[in-house]
Amino acid sequence: MVARRDFVTRGVAYPEPVTTSTGLRGLIVDWGGVLTGSLDSAMAEWAATDSVDFEHFRSVMSSWVGARRSADDGEADDDAEAAAPVLTEAVVADLEQAPDVGPAGISPVHRLERGELGSGEFEQALAEELARRGSPVEARGLLRRLLAGLERLDPAMLDLVRRAHDAGLRTALLSNSWGDHYPDELWDGLFDAVVISGRVGMRKPDVQIFEHTAELLGLPPSSCVMVDDLPHNVRGAVAAGMVAVRHTDYATTLAELEALFELPLH
Repeated sequence: MVARRDFVTRGVAYPEPVTTSTGLRGLIVDWGGVLTGSLDSAMAEWAATDSVDFEHFRSVMSSWVGARRSADDGEADDDAEAAAPVLTEAVVADLEQAPDVGPAGISPVHRLERGELGSGEFEQALAEELARRGSPVEARGLLRRLLAGLERLDPAMLDLVRRAHDAGLRTALLSNSWGDHYPDELWDGLFDAVVISGRVGMRKPDVQIFEHTAELLGLPPSSCVMVDDLPHNVRGAVAAGMVAVRHTDYATTLAELEALFELPLH
């Protein structure tokens, strides 16, 4: 799905032809869920490995985001709950997309992503909440175990970014960080800029972090295409003036980027 300004839903025609003549010269990509598998899949894999009841993990995320459960859970909503986002099976994506103005803004996850909370503090907070619900887990090294599933990078997507870079596009990585466990050695020759939320004190979908990334590329936001798997981040990029592509799979993203940049990237 390609999005710009108000066009954020698949199936809506793009308002104007986007060609290289419009000045699109920058490609910015997310990490988890774009260059790797989905974050929620990694969490589910971790829960099974660490013998954590995934419902307990969902409960912790729900308490941190201030979300109500979905109607299918059979829980009645009071007025406060009705104003909160619904927590779905995609628990991490729900928390990622919750606005900072609500309870999620002071949650350990958002504070970790903004670099306001250390990894050890986050691990301890999560371990305590899980233990309180009946899933005791070792706090030390929890983030590394939790994110282990994201160590398997998508070679097709990496190659796509590399081809875009070799074709002359300026490329950047923009990621909300759960700690700082990125394989920086892989980025040489791949990205012109790397923006990790915890390193810069901002997080997606804040407009400022998109503007900051574009500035590092030496481009206005309007010259950049952002690829992200979460709708709220897509809308944030659009609000910053970028074109945004909602990533679902390699083939679709490839086709949309080739159309946007008018370059053969396969």
